[in-house]
Amino acid sequence: MRTIDSSFRQREGGIALLTALVLMLAVLMTGIASTRGALQGARAAAHERDRVLALQMADAALQDAERDIEGGAEPGSARANAIAGGSADAFLAGCGGGRPYQGLCAYAADPDQLAELLADDDGPAILFGSFTGLSMPDGEGALPIEAPRYLIELMPAAPDGQLYRITARGAGSMAGTHAALQAYYRKPPDGAPGRRVGWRELGNWSEAFAVPASAASAAGHPTGRGRR
Repeated sequence: MRTIDSSFRQREGGIALLTALVLMLAVLMTGIASTRGALQGARAAAHERDRVLALQMADAALQDAERDIEGGAEPGSARANAIAGGSADAFLAGCGGGRPYQGLCAYAADPDQLAELLADDDGPAILFGSFTGLSMPDGEGALPIEAPRYLIELMPAAPDGQLYRITARGAGSMAGTHAALQAYYRKPPDGAPGRRVGWRELGNWSEAFAVPASAASAAGHPTGRGRR
């Protein structure tokens, strides 16, 4: 009887040990899953915060472009007069005007054309503050890694004033995070201050246009459409 009793106790102890090990493994797996979920949530939150920062920078570029349209730091300059008068000599196809008309573009029926030019780091887009005298901090951490930039497009003339389309790009604090906004800005014919009459976000900017044109060419994609 003692031998049977001892054998039973050993089996009982082995089952208890196995049960404890299974429970410990379950707790461990639950902890790993929770930690992984928390890390993924933190990464998602960080990317969303960075996307919001990029959108804020793009909006800052829109506002800077509007100040540029209103005369910028030199209201009487050749650039300010050309913008106010909608000069065809300043607003050229492909934004090809030299100083002081860089960043001024003739109307493009294909909206992607301006987006592609804006995505090119060596292209004609105007860096924030270039014609308004304002500055914006950039760097590492919570700051954008690069200054926002914009292009101003002259739309077809209308009787209620001159209409401009602004395409602006902003960056976040992490490489690869970009956002782009496009807005319409109308100047009354009497020269009074203009106002923004509509805006939208250019969707999928990072996927479609964020790769610099030089890198896209090296990869065999001459335009932003090839990077979609």
